[in-house]
Amino acid sequence: MKCMVIILILFSFQSWAKSPELLKCLGAEEKRLHLEKNTGPIYDLNQRLIAEMVQIPDAIIDANAFKKICSPDGSESLKLLQLTITQGKSLFKIPSNVVGMQRQIAQGMIDDYVETSKEILLNLITQIQVLSPTPHCLEEEIPLLKNFFYEIKHLQEEVDIAQIFRGRDTKIFDELKNYPKYFQRCLARLKKKPKSGSTSVPK
Repeated sequence: MKCMVIILILFSFQSWAKSPELLKCLGAEEKRLHLEKNTGPIYDLNQRLIAEMVQIPDAIIDANAFKKICSPDGSESLKLLQLTITQGKSLFKIPSNVVGMQRQIAQGMIDDYVETSKEILLNLITQIQVLSPTPHCLEEEIPLLKNFFYEIKHLQEEVDIAQIFRGRDTKIFDELKNYPKYFQRCLARLKKKPKSGSTSVPK
């Protein structure tokens, strides 16, 4: 019986990671971005998500998701936001020893964060657009953004916002990861365009 209990405890720790571990992961990204003097949209996203995670210390996160988020490739914050939007509340779990009002508060914090995550994504895209070398760079490089923004603007009151995001989340995140490369392309096209009003001087 004791062996069975020990196995169940070990399995529980392997299946879920505590919130402080996720905060350490996000904190490591914050330090890296600070040392790189990278205080752009991803840094702001990192700060926002750290603030959100601090508010739900009782939550634990799926171990497989934790490994994906804290793997060395890519932004930890961007991966956390992506999994939050694609998995929703199922990404988090409240331990059984958290009961009563404390449990209700933790669940409410998780619900609020998941709902806010869509706004966080829109803010991230807006910040990236502000840095764009040309007004329509992102839409040129990520064509699905045009219809996405149209539906967000015109259909949000009529259609559940979750339906608007459904099917697009992964694609949008996959594309957003490459925004510096897209900016370089747009800048290169801009440099190739002849300056307006310029005329060739006859020899």
